Amino acid sequence: RSANAMMKMRAAIAPSSPLLLHLLTRARTITSFVLPTPIHQSFSSCSRNRHVLPDTMRTINQKSCSSTTALASIAAGGDHAGLSATFSSKTGELIPVPEHLVPESMIEWGAIPSYLEMLVSEDFLKENQEKMERTIITVLPEVGCGIDNLETTKKVEEYNLQTDECRLIKWKDGKQDVVVIDRKVGPSSAPDQLVAMETMFQVASEVVADDQDDDETKEEVYPRRVRILFTIDTTSNLIIKDTITINVERLYSTSSQGTRWSGPQHNSGGLDARSVMNTIGKDIVYGDVFGVKRIKGGEDVWIMDDAVKDSVTEETEGGNSIRLPQNILIQFHDQAIELSHFDVIDSKLYRRSVLRSFDSSEDGFGSVIYREEER
Repeated sequence: RSANAMMKMRAAIAPSSPLLLHLLTRARTITSFVLPTPIHQSFSSCSRNRHVLPDTMRTINQKSCSSTTALASIAAGGDHAGLSATFSSKTGELIPVPEHLVPESMIEWGAIPSYLEMLVSEDFLKENQEKMERTIITVLPEVGCGIDNLETTKKVEEYNLQTDECRLIKWKDGKQDVVVIDRKVGPSSAPDQLVAMETMFQVASEVVADDQDDDETKEEVYPRRVRILFTIDTTSNLIIKDTITINVERLYSTSSQGTRWSGPQHNSGGLDARSVMNTIGKDIVYGDVFGVKRIKGGEDVWIMDDAVKDSVTEETEGGNSIRLPQNILIQFHDQAIELSHFDVIDSKLYRRSVLRSFDSSEDGFGSVIYREEER
C-alpha cells in the first residue's frame, strides 16, 4: 500500500499476554509484533509497537491508557443523564424492568417498561484523582399524578484507583474517549474470581438548537457515551446472572453529586417527569436507543446498512458473539472477552474494541488492549 493510504499506528498492551498476541494476529498477513513494557497500576507510562493489518479491516490505532491524572474527561466525570436497559448475555434479548419496581397498574396493562431513567454523577476526589465517587439516582416508573412527584433510589459507589482492587484506564483519539473500569467483587477467599467490568464508548454528541428572541439560533452540544456493564467469573469466562446492562447517557453538566434529581428542591415535592426528560434530552428519550420499536417492526437492532451488517456477521460467524443495540458487539474467546463499537462515517466502517484476557498477572486483572480499525 502507498504511504498516503496507510495511517500511522500506535500500540501498547497492559500487560503482555500470549493469548492477546494470538487473538490480535488473526489477520491474513502478519509482520513483527513487539510487546511493550507492561503498564503499571498507576497507568502513568505509555509505549508503542507495530502490528500489520488485514486487507478487510485495517487497524489505524492501537494503544494504551493515559495517566489517571488526566482522566477527568467527557467519558468519565460530571452529571450524565440517560436510560439504562438490561439484556440477556446468551441471546441478546431485552429484559424488561423487574416487576417489583413497576406499579401494579402498569403490570395489569402489560405496559412494563423496557428501561429505567438514571442520573449518574461522577467526581474525582483528592488532588491526584486517586479516588472516584459515583452517585446513581434511578427514577422508578410511575403513572398518573405520580409523574409529578417521582420516586427515586440512590446509590453511592467509591472506586479506589490506587489499589489492586480496581483499575481505571482511558484511551483518547481525537475528541472521543474510551474508558475501562474494572473492580474485583469476588468473596474475600477469592477476590480475583469475580470482576465487575465496565466499558465506556464516547459517541457522537447531541446538538440541540435553541431559537432565541433575536432570531439567532444557539446550539447546545451535549457529549454522549454508551456504557456496557457486566460481572464475569474469570475462571469460567461466564457472565454472572447472564445479564448485560447498557446505559446511553449524555453529559449534562459538571457533577452535582446527584442533587440535581435528589436535592432539597425535590424533597419537598418534586422531581417531575418533565425535569427528568429535559435533563436526559429528547434525542435519547424518543430515539429508540435500545431498538425496542425497530425489533417490534421486524428491523435489525443495529443502525447500519445491510451490507455493513452482513460483513460484520461474516467476520464473527463460528464464534460466540452477541450483537446489542448501539452497534455493540461482544465476542467471547477462550479466557478472553472483546467489546466493540461500530460506526459508519463517510461511508467507512470504524470499529473501536477493548479486548480483556483473564490470564494470570500480578494485579489479578489480566491483560487489556484497545484498538481502532477502519474498513
